[in-house]
Formats: sequence, C-alpha cells, structure tokens
Amino acid sequence: MLPIGLSAKPSDTKPNIILFVGDDHSVWDLGCYGNKVVRTPNLDRLAKQGMRFDRAFTVTAMCAPARSMLYTGLYPHRNGCHMNHGMTRKAVKSLPHYLKPQGYRVVLAGKTHIKPKKVYPFEYMGMAGAGKVIQGEQPFCLVIASHDPHSPHKSGGYQPKEVPVPAYFPDLPAVRRGIGDYYTDIDTLDQEIGNVMKLLKNSGKESNTLFVYAGDHGYGFMAKWTCYEAGLRVPFIVSWPGQIKAGSKSDAMVSFIDVLPTFLDAAGTKQPDGIDGKSFIKVLRGGNHHHRKLIFGAHTNQGIILGEPYPIRSVRDERYKYIRNLNPNGRQTNLGLYKNKNKDLESALMTQWKAKAKTDAKVAHLLSRVINRPAEELYDLREDPWELHNLAAEESHQKTKTRLSKELDAWMQQQNDKGMESELSVKKHKTMLEK
Repeated sequence: MLPIGLSAKPSDTKPNIILFVGDDHSVWDLGCYGNKVVRTPNLDRLAKQGMRFDRAFTVTAMCAPARSMLYTGLYPHRNGCHMNHGMTRKAVKSLPHYLKPQGYRVVLAGKTHIKPKKVYPFEYMGMAGAGKVIQGEQPFCLVIASHDPHSPHKSGGYQPKEVPVPAYFPDLPAVRRGIGDYYTDIDTLDQEIGNVMKLLKNSGKESNTLFVYAGDHGYGFMAKWTCYEAGLRVPFIVSWPGQIKAGSKSDAMVSFIDVLPTFLDAAGTKQPDGIDGKSFIKVLRGGNHHHRKLIFGAHTNQGIILGEPYPIRSVRDERYKYIRNLNPNGRQTNLGLYKNKNKDLESALMTQWKAKAKTDAKVAHLLSRVINRPAEELYDLREDPWELHNLAAEESHQKTKTRLSKELDAWMQQQNDKGMESELSVKKHKTMLEK
C-alpha cells in the first residue's frame, strides 16, 4: 500500500529527469547520512523531500566504469569499460538511444569520462548550460556531472581537528588535513546542488521531475580502487513529488546498473532486452522494500595511473561480503600508495603511515590491509561494517564463504569475466610506478 497522499499510478505527463553525479563522494560524508561536521544543507534538503537509500552501490569504484554503468544498465565487463580511462563497446546502447525517441532532450552537462560518443550520443555542454535545459519546453533527461569533490582539493574550509577519521584510516596529521580539504570541495558540490534545485523550483517543473543525487564511488585514497564498502557503497537520494514519500528511507539493495531501467520505467518506456539492470521504481513508490539479493563488485587495476595487475572481485548479500583478490602475491598500486613526481599529499600520508606502523600494531594492521591483501576476504557487515576483521579462514564461516564464492563464480562466468586474463588484456596507463 502506498503512503497517504501518493499517486498509485504514474502521471500521464512524462516526468523530467535530473541525475546529478558527484565525483569521489563517500556515503557517510553528508549530513543526511549522519555526518555532523560536513556542511551539506542542500543535499540534506533533497533527502527531506524524497528517499534516502542506505544500500546503493556502484560495481566499480572508479570514474569511467561507474559512469558507463549508470548510462548503459550493463555491468563493466559486459559493456566493455571495466578499466578506468576505458572505452565502452561500440554496439552498446545508452540513455540517449532509449529516451530521445520518446521525445526527451538528453543532455550531459559537466564531466564526461565516457567514450566513444557513438555509444553516448548525449547533447554535451558545460554545467552552466543546465539552466537553459531546465527552462526549455521539451521534456528532458539531464545528467549534471560535477568535478567535485575529486582531488586536487581546495583547502581552508575545515580545521583538521574537527573532521571525523574513518576507521579504515590511521589518525594522522596528513589524513586529517586531506579529509578537511576534501570536505571543502563537498561544500562546493552542495552549492552546485542548491543552484540546480533553485533553477528547477523557479521553472515550475519541480512537481514533475524525478531528481537523483548519486556519488560515483567513495573518497579517493582508500575507498576508490577497492571493492570494500567504502568504495562501492554510494550516497543515493531520490526526490519525485507525488511519487515518493518525503523524508523516507530505504534499505533495498540497488546497483548503478538499475538506474537506466528505472528512468525508462518512469518515462513509460519499454524495458530493453539484454541489459543487466532492473527497475526499482516500486521501491521508490513504496510498494517494495527489497530489490536485489546480491551486489557484485569488480576492480581492474591496470588502466589507472601507476596501476599494476591487481584484479579484485566481490559479492555481498544482506549481511556478508566475500572478496577475492586474484593476484594476492602482487602489489596493489595507485596514486595514493606510492610517491610520484608531483610529491602529492597522499605520498606524505603514506610516509607518516609507514612510520607510525613501526610502533603501533593497529596502524600496522590498517597498512597491511591496504598493501598486502590475502586471496580471500570475508566480512560480517552487521558486526564489522568497516571490514577490518577478515573471517575467511575461520571454520565457522566456511559455508558462508563457499556459498558466496560460488555466486561470484557464476556471475563472472555470465559476464565473460576471465579474471586475471581480463586484467592483463588492459593496456597499462602511460604514467607508471616510480621504482
């Protein structure tokens, strides 16, 4: 039964659609998700107007794969863009292919990080052009892709001593400074959201617009480039007056591949055959409280700056997460872990981290979790939400590990994901690790 005051049927008028995508924004770095320090009044207001999802996920914690999933409804190895800076297969269709024939103006304003344009025939423009789209006469599907809060970060908005330090980080000066600067860019992101919300309200179209905010994945250093919850679980807020109960929350597990079919469902458009995603519009309207039983994750390390072969796969259910590191004897590498010619903040962080690890066992454990991962990891997300205590070797959890391992095998086979072979098929990034 729908909450009182909500429409039991879709409107006869095609809704406008806005998808606002933040860049490297972790799920707990918004006020509406419980952060008492970061300033996100506009995102918090959007959550009060609509539904906050507490278990929404990207499949890959990197820019290009995450965005390709959103726009195609396909998992990374099926659409072809499982690596960063990668290219989607030319035969794949995306949002513009489905919505333009329905009379929609389909626009991407801001960051792209997708290719080729044949697969993504959006109308491209800068973020400043979004207002004209909203004010136009034609029904629109408008993707606004911010560059914030991606690094490099501005500084000065927060005092390091104020910021909360996630449990997967050691409490070090470089960590606190980095988070404070990252929060400063979240301020900018929230202001951008506020500007769009104001434009929409002033246009008179707010009542017939499905508005989604999503971060593409977690914060850059130890969330991005992983299959941990910190990287894959994303902030996801949806407002749709008359269709979604204001101030509601959902524990339904949804994936980025489900966004495209949900938009098509909202537009009254037939669901395409052969995609991986499935619409969660019934969750939005309050009819369903569950969506997916399993959430999958995949990471291809080659193709990123300083990347060496280090593929990761994962699957989680309502409670447990299983992670498989396909090259456990290799070395997990990215910009944050090793020094490079720019001598950036993350390099200073690692210098401090390694020094502290010599005298602090807890800090040493956190460091080993970053660099030296075992072949298998298993976490009880109810008891250990930060994934700090690996249960993979414990006898009492072998049935759970075996069950999830089989689910992961079946998914990889269905996706034609060949693991290390797929990893090695990706060209290395032109900027490689300094020895």
